[in-house]
Amino acid sequence: MRVDRQGNRQETVGAVQTLCARLFGFALAGALAGATPVALRAQLVHGTVSSAVAAGRLPGAVVLLLDSSLTTRARALTSDSGTFTIGAGAPGRFHLKVMRIGFRPTESPAFYLRIDTTVALALTDIPVVLPAVTTRDRSDCRLHPDTTEAAVLTFTLWDQARTALLAAAITLEQRDYRFAKLQHWRVYDVRQHALRDMALRESESHGAAPWISLPAEQLRHDGYVAVDDSGMTFRAPDLDVLLSPYFTEEHCFRLTSRSAPDSGLVGLDFEPAARPRHVEIRGTLWLDVASKELRHVSFTFVNLPVAVPPPDTLFGGYVEFTKLATGAWVLPSWRIRMPIPIRRTILHTFSPGYGPRSVSSLGPWRLTADWVRVEGGDLRTVRRGDAGDSVLWRRTTGSIRILALRGDSGQAPAAGVIVRLAGSSYGGHTDIGGIVRFEQAIPGTYLFDATTPLHEAIEATTIRTAVTVRAGELAEATVTLKPLAQAAADVCGERELDPHTGIVAGRVALGNEPVFNAKVKLEWIGGDAEADTRNDGYFRFCGVPREKLVLVRASRDTLMATTTLSIAPNEIVRVLDLRMTP
Repeated sequence: MRVDRQGNRQETVGAVQTLCARLFGFALAGALAGATPVALRAQLVHGTVSSAVAAGRLPGAVVLLLDSSLTTRARALTSDSGTFTIGAGAPGRFHLKVMRIGFRPTESPAFYLRIDTTVALALTDIPVVLPAVTTRDRSDCRLHPDTTEAAVLTFTLWDQARTALLAAAITLEQRDYRFAKLQHWRVYDVRQHALRDMALRESESHGAAPWISLPAEQLRHDGYVAVDDSGMTFRAPDLDVLLSPYFTEEHCFRLTSRSAPDSGLVGLDFEPAARPRHVEIRGTLWLDVASKELRHVSFTFVNLPVAVPPPDTLFGGYVEFTKLATGAWVLPSWRIRMPIPIRRTILHTFSPGYGPRSVSSLGPWRLTADWVRVEGGDLRTVRRGDAGDSVLWRRTTGSIRILALRGDSGQAPAAGVIVRLAGSSYGGHTDIGGIVRFEQAIPGTYLFDATTPLHEAIEATTIRTAVTVRAGELAEATVTLKPLAQAAADVCGERELDPHTGIVAGRVALGNEPVFNAKVKLEWIGGDAEADTRNDGYFRFCGVPREKLVLVRASRDTLMATTTLSIAPNEIVRVLDLRMTP
């Protein structure tokens, strides 16, 4: 490694430091000795990282600035041109540590930093070799590079995983990339294996963390679940938590004995080192055997505050990792699966002396595996900097084709049907063939609601269908609409609609604002009907006679609106919007 000092003199040190017996602090057995202090007055170090074996500079290398106590004072990630800038914040004696996945770390000689300086770092390129392990030693879960092959492999895998975690955290910190992401939550009925509800939100950010956990020390003290009168709040570990001393001090690490989700992966299990006092996590870090790159981390909650029916592994989460061509690391997908807590209302009856009285109270929280809420997100694209920059990474998407059919005996295609993606602002109308398509859908399960303008006007129950999208494929679904007459009978609480009556529904507004609690009255020869509008100005009347002149009046205080209508013989629903004037 060469350190370019003031002037042209350089020193090269090719030694690789031996890691100390405790991986957790990532301290070194000793600093490179003998380096002459550099008379600098610096706060910024500008540099390049290149390979001593392969030609050219190296992107995506993690550069740590360590002080004399081996504490990390700053960190950076080399750009796709192999350059970096790292700030010390104050003068002092430092050295640089460079970490690259697949290779052992390399360190510079110590130097004294007083002013801005430039360094050129050449890595020693000693590759990491994973020993072939045929047994899994379950008796020792502490990370240390001792003589057993299992311990060496465990130690090495964590070192490689930590490098990827550092690279991903630095990528977010440097804010050099623009992320377009889809955030979502879904509620599943586990017994029925069905998606029941969902919500979506698309957003863009420069380096914002996809989710934020509690500080590591607070998790150490309080755990991953908080319980109060409003419910239970579940937390997931973010990058800072996984990189914290707490994570390695409070957890044991072992080679996994479980089958890998892919034959090219090797797993490193982690679990609480002692019986936890609070809710903790256990899980697995999965790495690529060939490249040593971290692929994903999965975890489950342990020691939950209430009894959890099997399978208790249902509650937890995962996060995926991938490396860009620029050397940066991103999180393409993340999830946290949480139970939905339930509290029963308990009725207490007692006799104070003048008759029985009842008082209700809430019972203890109870968790059930019947309903699970899943929150998470997926990256759609990654760009460098501005929205106009070229796409560096794009998720492979799928498409959706929905066919709407009329609910009568003919089952003919229904044109003009409104199909909406539940929990979002996306929607469309079916064409003359009854088809609507949705493109660029991120893989996952979605709910679609189908209705018509007249069904919607009477607030009939929408027809809902679930569609599962896979990357690069077309997902298809069919929805059959309920006949309008039957939908009208349902909302009116009738078995079937009287063929001589219809429904009048609409809203009362003043300008663009709804008028609530307005009195709407319908009058016709031989009858009348009256109702108050809701907060959104909505009203609905069932049993309005057809082929009769109906006088409609809406009033509130000094506001008034009047009109007349007549429902045609074959008309089922009349939509009426009333505009009030003073």
